[in-house]
Amino acid sequence: MAQVRIRLLGALKERTNGKQEVWVEARSWSEALRALLASYPQLSVAVDDRGRPRPGFLVFVDGVDCRLLDEGAPANEVDLLPVNHGGVEFRFVTWNDVEEAIRRIADKIQASSFKPEVIVGVMRGGIIPGRLLADRLGIEDIGVIEVKLYISAGQRGERPYLRQPLTLSIKDKRVLLVDDVSDSGLTLQFSVQTLSLYMPAEIKTATLYIKPWTKYVPDYYAEQVNEWVIFPWETEEFEREYRTHR
Repeated sequence: MAQVRIRLLGALKERTNGKQEVWVEARSWSEALRALLASYPQLSVAVDDRGRPRPGFLVFVDGVDCRLLDEGAPANEVDLLPVNHGGVEFRFVTWNDVEEAIRRIADKIQASSFKPEVIVGVMRGGIIPGRLLADRLGIEDIGVIEVKLYISAGQRGERPYLRQPLTLSIKDKRVLLVDDVSDSGLTLQFSVQTLSLYMPAEIKTATLYIKPWTKYVPDYYAEQVNEWVIFPWETEEFEREYRTHR
């Protein structure tokens, strides 16, 4: 058994006597939510008897959507929140926002001594920003790499693995690695480590946004944000998930 911190966002704290954080002992995130429900039955509006979020609510386990995880996956922190969180938790980024972020990043790169020859986008979020930056910087060579995060049985925390190898040669070249957001920073960090095995001359990193808690701050970024960012190329996916959870 381990200590798991559960954070309650929105108006949910009104159902826990004003507590925004609750600590429970559990072996998994779903068991943690069942323990939470046992202490605060009023939260049955948000959590079912299996410890899963009810329609209209989301659960993130150490920053990962619980729908991507097994019910037995361990957890350090669990966030429980309404899908519609009053516009505070979600930021809907427009194409104009993206273009402005790309312009700011390109200006920073051009003002620096780094002259990238190749852009590598981290699938899937880094593909479109990478393509837009390539246009801004006049770079022809664009590749992709795909890294996934998972929590294996008995493993505390996220572990990255390579799902899609690099799609072009970067040997002896200056590489700009691009993603949309540096959240935990693990994906970006692992991607840099992986690219270094392909013997580039230099690697720099760029993301549109970073989170205050990221463990990896890229060399170039446009803005720091606290919200869960929804990009214009993700809106259909987000709306499908929203309808599913209503």
